[in-house]
Amino acid sequence: MVRLGDRPPSASGPAGSDDRARRRLWPTLVAGVLAVVAIAVTVGVARAPETLTRDSWTGPATGVFRGTSEDEIRAYEEWLGSPVAVVVDFSARSNWYEIAEPDYLLEEWRGTDRRLVLSVPMLPTDVAGTTIAAGADGEYDDYFRTLGEKLVDHDLADSILRIGWEFNIASWPWHTEVAGDWTEYFRRIVDQFRDVEGQAFRFDWNVNNGPGPVDAVDFYPGDDYVDFVGVDAYDIAGVEGGYPPPDGCTDACLQDLRVRVWNDLIHGGERGLRFWSDFAKDHDKQMSLPEWGLWDRFDGTGGGDNPYYIEQMAAFIADPDNAVAYQAYFENANDTGTHRLMTDLTDSGARFRELLGG
Repeated sequence: MVRLGDRPPSASGPAGSDDRARRRLWPTLVAGVLAVVAIAVTVGVARAPETLTRDSWTGPATGVFRGTSEDEIRAYEEWLGSPVAVVVDFSARSNWYEIAEPDYLLEEWRGTDRRLVLSVPMLPTDVAGTTIAAGADGEYDDYFRTLGEKLVDHDLADSILRIGWEFNIASWPWHTEVAGDWTEYFRRIVDQFRDVEGQAFRFDWNVNNGPGPVDAVDFYPGDDYVDFVGVDAYDIAGVEGGYPPPDGCTDACLQDLRVRVWNDLIHGGERGLRFWSDFAKDHDKQMSLPEWGLWDRFDGTGGGDNPYYIEQMAAFIADPDNAVAYQAYFENANDTGTHRLMTDLTDSGARFRELLGG
């Protein structure tokens, strides 16, 4: 199982007490202590603001979203035939309390020896008057510091924090056209997390793949605040002549549509997966795929059970030039349709297991 750095020891006790005890030992032990500290920094145990680079990439870790449920992850592992190192999750987000103190979620992942990728909302969905500009001015700092402290208290100090994911989709509350406010707010949130004693967090700047109402590049908060350039990528039509297939579409016709949509996902709108791979490389960052998957949509604009998409994504993930640190399939169904390989999109599920499991 590929790891993204070992977990730090429990941070619930007073930080630094072990180091103070060591300093009282004989001077001959000093060199050994310094060596241990150096190793800890190398694997990301120590609290530090430095970011990860492509030089530290060790290959893609396997992840998934299956809801806030360790039992569901175990069932997925059994189906996949290989272990899951990373779990993506979302807290409730209707108000600030739900964002800052999701104890039910943190308790579920405590002690599971998996790396948590926590999707962190920048604003609640149901609290009137909250704005990105106010966040940039520091009005909401305490909520994120509280969340950071909660993560450390639950032995999740090594979590990857996916702040304001998919901000380039207009329907999210944290979408804005004012790039300066958004990037300042992102940096403030990171600073709050980094100020928490005992933390070893990493930060994922996470766009939605393809063109949008804003150019996501303008919202990059800077290399000092980003560890991963994350991209969410679903098999959904964004190109003329894509899904849904026309009446009477043959197998050859359907395959042509799938190839056309994939080419758009890679190159479309000058903001496809290939662009983001190059962007990450230009900034010496590792990529991530915090959400990706098929989509059998009720409105017909998804590709459905599409093994070709699985094959292309598996090749993209395996390509060292893309330096994908972790990938997480979105094994879920909701009121828009289904992404589920285990039960719904079974031809693709079999191909997925061949290429990404076993």
